[in-house]
Amino acid sequence: MFGFFGIFSLIPLIIISLIVFWIIRHRKKGHPSQDREWYLRFALSKEDAVSQLFLLLSFFFLGVTLLAFNRDLGDPFSWRTVLFITSVIGLVGAYYFKTIYTLVFSLVGITSWWGAQAAEWLQNKDIKASAIFAGLAFIALLFYALGHLHEKEIKFKRFALVFLVLGIIAITGALFFFSTKPGLGVLGGMTKGEPIFGSWQITLSLFIFIVSIVGVTLYSAGKRLISPFELIAVFVFTALFGLIALLPEQNMFVQSGSRYSIYRGGELSGSGVFWALIFNLAVFLELLGLIFSGYLRKEGWLINLGAFFLFLLIIVKYFDWFFTFLDKSIFFIGAGILLFVVGWFMEKGRRYILKDIKSESQQISQ
Repeated sequence: MFGFFGIFSLIPLIIISLIVFWIIRHRKKGHPSQDREWYLRFALSKEDAVSQLFLLLSFFFLGVTLLAFNRDLGDPFSWRTVLFITSVIGLVGAYYFKTIYTLVFSLVGITSWWGAQAAEWLQNKDIKASAIFAGLAFIALLFYALGHLHEKEIKFKRFALVFLVLGIIAITGALFFFSTKPGLGVLGGMTKGEPIFGSWQITLSLFIFIVSIVGVTLYSAGKRLISPFELIAVFVFTALFGLIALLPEQNMFVQSGSRYSIYRGGELSGSGVFWALIFNLAVFLELLGLIFSGYLRKEGWLINLGAFFLFLLIIVKYFDWFFTFLDKSIFFIGAGILLFVVGWFMEKGRRYILKDIKSESQQISQ
């Protein structure tokens, strides 16, 4: 017999579902052809925004209801299973109703489920934690590949944007973090332990992710949805993150002082210098690739996103590399001049590219 909490949690779920159903049945149809960048909007209209919000809330209530039922039954399933079921149902609902709000949270939920489940698989096993990082990075790369695959049909254009943005932010964030000293310290700690083959669940998951990335990317390239440059970039990052999962233990710092002092300002070892060069070069080329890809695809949002991350990278790296080597007054004066010059050139280039894209789109429309 179900408890009162589980029963009463059904009431808001039913009410929200009925409201969502009514709104979706009576919402106005948009006209994407009137706006070339209609897919960049979070909602096509006020009605669309309200309907998406209520649908998202209904799936939240569904998750709460499932957790309540699971608790009343004596927890036959873990909270991770409930999260996975709710996320999958949300994903199906997102595709059925064409709602991006639910899609975003469903994708994040599925990713979180795998990360939590992978940590459970590694519990009480001295296996490298880098396997979890590699799996999450593979999921981000798969999102990127699926984003281009969704561009095949105009009705999934907004879904393509969601997949692409999630993949780009995750990969850029990972490369950015591991290009810093604290990130290298974390990477060194993740490589400690036994090989990933000690857990067949982790090994099978990573294998499935790699096969999926290769299959989706090659299919997208065959349909001319992804350029050869992007194809190579996806495969290179897949190989890089796969190598991290298989790395033997890496000592990134010369062992002197406490662990905290090592991460903050310790001297890098030979391995640390090597991986610092790899990740700094990778994140720099990745951001340049985003800008170049935006120009080839005539996508202004991709150019702006790449330029923003590149500008942020320049600021952080300038402070990281030169702050401890210069007098503070000279440092800030030099930083101001350098960032002004770099920002001016980047803004001029960005405006030139966007102006070129706009003029070409106007010529096509005429």
